[in-house]
Amino acid sequence: MASVRLVNRLFCRGIIVVTVFLIFFNEVLIYYIAQSSWKSIDCKLENCTRLLLIADPQILGNAYDQSAHSALARYDLDRYLKKSFERAVSFTQPHILVFLGDLLDEGNIATAQEYKQYVQRFKRIYTNKRLTNRVHVPGDNDIGGDDGDYISNSNQRRFENEFMSEDIFDYDNHLRFFKINRMLLDYTNPDKEHNAERLRIGVSHAPLLIGGGPLLRAVINDLDPHILFTGHWHESRIFVYPSIKAIKFYENDVRHFDLKALKEKEHSYLEIMVPTCSYRMGKFKIGIGYAVLENYNLSYTVLWQPNRFILLFSYLFWGLFVLCSAIVYKMMTRCPFRVAKRQSQYSRVSTNHNF
Repeated sequence: MASVRLVNRLFCRGIIVVTVFLIFFNEVLIYYIAQSSWKSIDCKLENCTRLLLIADPQILGNAYDQSAHSALARYDLDRYLKKSFERAVSFTQPHILVFLGDLLDEGNIATAQEYKQYVQRFKRIYTNKRLTNRVHVPGDNDIGGDDGDYISNSNQRRFENEFMSEDIFDYDNHLRFFKINRMLLDYTNPDKEHNAERLRIGVSHAPLLIGGGPLLRAVINDLDPHILFTGHWHESRIFVYPSIKAIKFYENDVRHFDLKALKEKEHSYLEIMVPTCSYRMGKFKIGIGYAVLENYNLSYTVLWQPNRFILLFSYLFWGLFVLCSAIVYKMMTRCPFRVAKRQSQYSRVSTNHNF
């Protein structure tokens, strides 16, 4: 019996040790492992600006998922986005944060009270007192507009009041940001006469160069941007207009672009589509865009994040393994003693009968 107790204790301790290690790996260590593959971009000039590009976080709401585990799902995504953001900020030390729309998953249908709660959660995730230079553009899940959905004035106003009221337009007398809204076929251009003096950056939720149309023609003619940053597809792509070819970009690498040469010599326009940073979008590769501008030279990479679903499935598989192991262990440790007990009783009865 002593040996059985010893095996029982070792088995339980082994389960506890592996469980603790699994939690530590999934909740702490995995983020540092992911960071080890990120590519740093060193500034060579004083005129250097680092941008952190965040697309489609889509903070979960209350309406679409009302299952028993919905509260846990919201908590887990918020925590994942916050930890990913904190590691990215620590690694890049950005000057500007650019949010490329679909900040909320249910912003377009939320009540006033729900919207306030979602905004508070978003700001808890992406709060950093040092990073005050920010740019926000709305997505279809923020204000509506997907597949022709109606976009109400109230949805536009509350997004502008909560997110865009303190956004920057110019930065360091060198960069100028233009907000482009493809759903409304609209864009900002309040100081057109001084545009030529700036490096012009267009930010939009939906892609522009691949779709064409009157909005693209107006953006090219009126804004003449050096670079466009977009999201919406949840994919990592690079477009060079007028070519219709989309370049998939999923490498742990840095791409370099001479924006002045692209525009003046090749007469081309560059658009970089930033992948989603949320594991809830059903994409295997998720990440945060990181761009560095030095004069008219752009360096760009993606800070790829761990796939949270794989980590969550590891909890499920480990739980099933522990349950099955416990059942098998109980069967192996209890049944032989019961058989032995019956055999000993049978032996005693046989012995008494012989006497």
